[in-house]
Amino acid sequence: MPTFEAKVDIQGTSRRVTANVRANRLVAELPEQELRIILPHLKLVQFGFDDVLYEHGSQIESVYFPLDAVVSNLVLLEDGCAIETAMTGREGIVGVSTLLGRPDARQWTRVTVGGIAAALDRRFLNDRFTDSAVMQKIVLTSYRRLITQVSQRAVCNARHSILEKLCCWLLMIHDRVGSEDLQLTQEAIATRLGSRRAGITQAATILRSMRAISYVRGLIVITDRGILEHAACECYEVFRTDFDSNPSTVGFFQN
Repeated sequence: MPTFEAKVDIQGTSRRVTANVRANRLVAELPEQELRIILPHLKLVQFGFDDVLYEHGSQIESVYFPLDAVVSNLVLLEDGCAIETAMTGREGIVGVSTLLGRPDARQWTRVTVGGIAAALDRRFLNDRFTDSAVMQKIVLTSYRRLITQVSQRAVCNARHSILEKLCCWLLMIHDRVGSEDLQLTQEAIATRLGSRRAGITQAATILRSMRAISYVRGLIVITDRGILEHAACECYEVFRTDFDSNPSTVGFFQN
């Protein structure tokens, strides 16, 4: 497993971190030859909760391969409400849409779960996308996953209850983080789901009574994933299937 060391700023102190770049599942799909080409251009970065990676309309200079962080695309409404349209973790590339269109951000992009990511210059990745068939496969896989989320989330927001959506959302975070301990506040969840805080609190209380989760301020612990899966809306199966899909089997590459 390729690892590399870099100095990153963590909570105001600079320290060296060794990371396995193949913790990102798309990087893990790259053959050694392609990985050797991009490794010298990767830079480890530390994300904190609610860090803003892109503002709407800003020029995107870097794209990111999350290793254990989760990043959300958000639409900001005139009343100040921000609603999540998609999330990206170790299965994808943050900023992937700019490689297939305009180099400016069309939404706000903020960190939902802090962690480490590998940053790559957008122009460099765009050149690799042009020259490398395997990089085209990786980029298009991430883009397909993004589009699947956006379209399914539109249906989910229109049809499903807060409880169902919360279960689905927590499962999606769990898939990307790989830990039962989720550093999340109910206020942050309410923002991502475009719901009132009171509604999230009520749904979380129900899930705690079902022994699916426990929580204290700033921390939600998944205690029974099976209960969450049973209570989640049907959208989760769509998200999970796409999350688990191998790049060689996604629709862009079927004959």
